[in-house]
Amino acid sequence: MPTTQARVTGSGYSVFSWAGRPIAFLLSVEDSGQRAWSDKGQAYAAIHPLGSRTPVEIATSRVLSLGTLQMTIQELWNEAIWEQLADMSGTNNIVEIFDRLASTPNAVTAQTIIKPPGTENNPSRWRGKTYHNCTIVDIADGDTITVGGLDVAKPIVAAYTHSTRLGA
Repeated sequence: MPTTQARVTGSGYSVFSWAGRPIAFLLSVEDSGQRAWSDKGQAYAAIHPLGSRTPVEIATSRVLSLGTLQMTIQELWNEAIWEQLADMSGTNNIVEIFDRLASTPNAVTAQTIIKPPGTENNPSRWRGKTYHNCTIVDIADGDTITVGGLDVAKPIVAAYTHSTRLGA
């Protein structure tokens, strides 16, 4: 393969796993990232004393909000989309998923690995993120059926407390 600069996401160059296992029919993952958090909404505030024409400083938050992962999964004939996730087989709804996650002895981690092309003589440097303390917080449990529809892809949303970078 010629040397490229742009990242290619398909063709095995990006891999996502949930609880140590890949999701076979995963179509996409969207990581919201983590933003600075404040109970006032904005994670910054202008410190503007009376009598001053301009703020004297900008106060900024020093804590992060949770992040979310929206996974879009191809629905299969014989199981709900969330049953493709590790240890979710046999659950029927979001409350049963909450119960299953609460009864697991270890917190769930998810991981994205980005594998740039390389060769045996010049291997690539992998990088990615590990998402810690993942909890499924929403599932698409409804259905839309259309004439001529060829496939059904549905989202699952998981929240995570923090992430760490791989290869940094």
